[in-house]
Amino acid sequence: MSTPVHHSNVRSQPDGIREVPEDDFAEVARIVTDALLDDPGWQAVGPDDRARRRRVLLPYHRAVVAVTDGHGGPIYGAYRDGALAAVAVTFAAGRHPPPAYTFARYVPPFLRAGPATIARALRASATQDKGHPDEPHHFVWQLAVDPPHQRSGLGRALLAHTGDHAEAPLYLDTANPANVPYYASCGFEEIGSAALPRGATMWFMRRP
Repeated sequence: MSTPVHHSNVRSQPDGIREVPEDDFAEVARIVTDALLDDPGWQAVGPDDRARRRRVLLPYHRAVVAVTDGHGGPIYGAYRDGALAAVAVTFAAGRHPPPAYTFARYVPPFLRAGPATIARALRASATQDKGHPDEPHHFVWQLAVDPPHQRSGLGRALLAHTGDHAEAPLYLDTANPANVPYYASCGFEEIGSAALPRGATMWFMRRP
């Protein structure tokens, strides 16, 4: 099934990259979900059925945006033709991890998905947490381009914008092997890797 083309249902924004207003937070979650729905990491963690996987990812990413807004940030967006087209959900240096109690925000969609998904998600979350470097870093938690706008340079532009405004090295992780050379071309170096469920791998990458 092809991914439907969505457009922001909030007020039109001027084109460019800037911090995303709260009115667009629902669209941030939708873009991250649609962009990562078939990501190897989420295929390793989420339900096998694509529709069920989306029902887990969308509320999870809504929680991610809410926690980031409350305890991290900034959340950057790239606007094209007046609509949000790509996003970078980040934690500036010193802001990650958020308080432990925020973990409860992510739980409900996984509970509905069943015990196997819960077990895989907990394992993946622990793996992700252990990958962070010890030194201060600006964590790019989610970098996503809306499918209709992919391969248009928006991901690179968001990483460049984030780096220009960061006060520490950028850090991110990915479970998509195709992203490793992509991030390397953006100045990131691999600093480690770890196993995920179902034979997937997570790579940890840092940009000085």
